[in-house]
Amino acid sequence: MSAGVVMLELKEASRSSGRDPVLTRVSLQIPRNAATAILGLSPAERVVVLRLLSGAERPQAGAVRLDGHDIAETRKSRGRVGQVGQTGVKPSGQRVGKLIGKASADRVGLGGKLDARVSDLDLDQRLRLAIALVREEKPSLILLNAPSAELQPDAGARFIADLGTMLAEAGAVVVLLAGSADEASGLGNVVVFHRGQLVEAGATADVFAHPSNLAAAVATSHPSLNTLPMSVRNGCGVLPDGSTFQPPEGIALPQAGACTLAFRPQDILFERHGAECVRFVVRAAGEESISGRRFVRLTFAGSQWRTSQPDGSFPSGAVLNAFVDRARIMVFGGEGAAIPQASPIAFSRGAGSSLATDSPGG
Repeated sequence: MSAGVVMLELKEASRSSGRDPVLTRVSLQIPRNAATAILGLSPAERVVVLRLLSGAERPQAGAVRLDGHDIAETRKSRGRVGQVGQTGVKPSGQRVGKLIGKASADRVGLGGKLDARVSDLDLDQRLRLAIALVREEKPSLILLNAPSAELQPDAGARFIADLGTMLAEAGAVVVLLAGSADEASGLGNVVVFHRGQLVEAGATADVFAHPSNLAAAVATSHPSLNTLPMSVRNGCGVLPDGSTFQPPEGIALPQAGACTLAFRPQDILFERHGAECVRFVVRAAGEESISGRRFVRLTFAGSQWRTSQPDGSFPSGAVLNAFVDRARIMVFGGEGAAIPQASPIAFSRGAGSSLATDSPGG
């Protein structure tokens, strides 16, 4: 995160909410050259961090600086800090073309709405308009708080897909306090917090593909990371239900102690694709809808997993073969640090991976 001109800096910044730490002695430099997403914060924690980064509140210790100046002082200069919330531009009788130019409208996908009144726009379009308006004000810092959170699933997916383009080359430090891994996935950089600590920062593609710790893997997975905790004795795992797991070739476990195998919901397939797949015999446990997408719940050795719904559906209780490409299986030690594997994965929102034993989970 040190490449480029550093514009926004947290220096040993600490802040609590009640007894709970939100930031604990965090030092971080966020450059102007690429939009940065922050993951791992609860909605309440996002509000606290937003107020700190905007200069509305001061940290209890340390400092937040923009261009080398205290952010609270910078905030007093009109137009230096721009914000986009979850409701977009307030509906009014003004026409879009009176608020932004055609080039700005085209960038955010409103090129065909220049003659429309703001009150005729839906929430997705008002959010896009808010981004265009903030950009035209040319602030030094743009802050966004989970802008897609209130959108319907289809509109949210389109908005998230366009978000990187809408925020590109803004001429400002751009920080997105992301509400989900999906919302962060299209931005250039990502920062992950866990229990007040900064646990990872780097290029988004790198962090998503190679999280250096379990907390980062959890934060960069949507809707939730599939995990399989175990204790290891002489290189063989003991699963939560007492059964054993002999790692296949290419899966490196510690020789002893606790560890966690993990992979993302989209990594589970129900047909074997190539010899590198690991098989799990799982049990279907129903279906659910998350952000408008259907997922199948699975159980394995006492662990609860999710996977994207395949064509068709499985009756609850059905015993299934599930496959995960071993190159997409992540392994974390007892302290949460990643254990390097022979076949590192590449970040792809649509890719798949998984593990297995021959007795059905449940």
